[in-house]
Amino acid sequence: MTLVTLDKITRSFGPYPILDGLSLRVDEGDRIGVIGDNGAGKTTMVRILAGSDDPERGQRNPRKALRIAYGEQMPAMPQGSTVLEFVLRGNGQHDALASRMRELEAAMAGGDEVALREYGELQTAFEAGGGYDHKHQVEAVLGGIGFPVADLQKDVSVLSGGEKSRVQLAILMTTPADLLILDEPTNHLDLQGIEFVEGFVKRYPGAVVVVSHDRRFLDAIASAIVEVSDGVAQRYKGNFSDYQKQRDAALLAQARQYKSQREYFEKEMEYIRRNMAGQNSTQAKSKLKRLQRLQLIDKPKGKRAQMRLTFGTTTRGQQGQAAIECENLTVKAGSRTLITGGNVRVYFGEVTALLGRNGAGKTTLLKILADVTAPAGGNIKRAHNLRIGYFSQEKNDLPDHGTVIEALRMLDVTVDEGTLRDHLALFLFCGDDVEKPVSELSGGEKQRLSLARMTRAQFDLLCLDEPTNHLDVAGTEGLEQALKEFPGTVVLITHDRKLVEEVADRVAWVEDGAIRTFDQGLDQCLKVLADERAAVRAAESAAKEREAARANADKPPPKKAIESGRIRNPLLFERLEQRIMDLEGEIEQVQAAMLDPENYASAARMKELQASEARKKAELAEAYEQWENW
Repeated sequence: MTLVTLDKITRSFGPYPILDGLSLRVDEGDRIGVIGDNGAGKTTMVRILAGSDDPERGQRNPRKALRIAYGEQMPAMPQGSTVLEFVLRGNGQHDALASRMRELEAAMAGGDEVALREYGELQTAFEAGGGYDHKHQVEAVLGGIGFPVADLQKDVSVLSGGEKSRVQLAILMTTPADLLILDEPTNHLDLQGIEFVEGFVKRYPGAVVVVSHDRRFLDAIASAIVEVSDGVAQRYKGNFSDYQKQRDAALLAQARQYKSQREYFEKEMEYIRRNMAGQNSTQAKSKLKRLQRLQLIDKPKGKRAQMRLTFGTTTRGQQGQAAIECENLTVKAGSRTLITGGNVRVYFGEVTALLGRNGAGKTTLLKILADVTAPAGGNIKRAHNLRIGYFSQEKNDLPDHGTVIEALRMLDVTVDEGTLRDHLALFLFCGDDVEKPVSELSGGEKQRLSLARMTRAQFDLLCLDEPTNHLDVAGTEGLEQALKEFPGTVVLITHDRKLVEEVADRVAWVEDGAIRTFDQGLDQCLKVLADERAAVRAAESAAKEREAARANADKPPPKKAIESGRIRNPLLFERLEQRIMDLEGEIEQVQAAMLDPENYASAARMKELQASEARKKAELAEAYEQWENW
């Protein structure tokens, strides 16, 4: 069933349309990844899709009573609420829907058909928000995206910008909805957080639309890719890798068709020019009429514009020698100790990916390596005359005032304007774009300007902190190519696993106050960490089983309580307990059947399952009441 459609949507900013006849359909169960260049209109499209913005022309057609979870519906974060309380409360939709579901369940127990239909319409959204297990889902989501248990009691007003973004993401992921819309959800997550969100999206009972530049993430979750370009949306089946193959094949086919038609057109025109005034003029005129009616194929536009970065072609240092050596480092942020006894070595000519959980100390360690700040303890040795370039994710190197070209000119006032414009064009600042005020640039544009400024100088070592944040796919691919071609040394913090896989020679993992080095790259790192986590879970499970066994050993056998006379009718009581366990199992089976694509595609089958679930829940409630009052 279709949830919402956009039909020939037009939306302009200033004199130019950003969306020009765009159409899109979102169906139940869709997992749509949205890509496109910065400024192509991705966010505008999803705002209109969510109902947060109106088109100038065209129609938005949502299903009746459609529930959408989207970031612009986020509540403010005033002082006085803990992280857990704030996310549990969310925007109030879950509590309101839970109350309505209880009313409907009571009505269904009396055979109300209208209540049954409404219950079925609301069920997907309710389950998406965690259902009656909302608190457990909230705690699981917060833990999954990087909030330790202790941080759940933090006041939301003291959170950092990245933490607030993750709190908002948690609210979205636990809001009852038929359609979940996420705009760059991986920007403030670490690797484990991204993996958690991947699994969450795959299991989500509703439909999901995700704007993202993370290629691995889109490969993992998408069943369709929508590319927004030239004011319209082109849909491709499959994940990001499938999209790339289809796009390249379509471009090749269009190029061949264009070439074939041009050859045919030129051949016919040559015949017409030679014979228009001769004895074959009738045939020539007939050919001319056919050509005039011919629908010309547009010239292929090729792949999207891509940043052309160059970090320099000459660097100092010999391959394999140490550019930086750190021994017994102590890293602090204020009074908090992040790393103790840290050892790390950075080699000339290699790319080291600095990874770990949020808050582990990666950014502070990178600043120490870049000589931006000093360690709290330990020894650090850098190669002689090492030229270091540092890229901050806060982009605090950009001026507060002035235009794009002025921000580049201030690095060297002797350079002529033509050279500056040529350099900015490599970063997709063309024409009037170079006169834009820096204060009005988008996140992606600021990212590109910071990279443009950085590449005006020659460095031996690049220290890059989340350089892909706010970049589109084309920008990320351009950065990836530049790092591959750079002959110098790189230390890179990023959450983009595809980028790490493509460029990193080794991984330095920061966690629990220590630095661990994996010389075989990301695959080795993730495998070792996954094995360790599995071993910890197994040990915890075994400990719980031993504790439960000890607790049960101290309890008298249940039969003794029955024999003592405290429980009357012991046989009936045992049957009641068994009935409760059976009903709980049957409800789980029914709920699992509801998630089967073959079942939720059939309205009649879903109606049967919903009625069965309602009956069994009513029976379970009655059985529990008997058990409590035995």
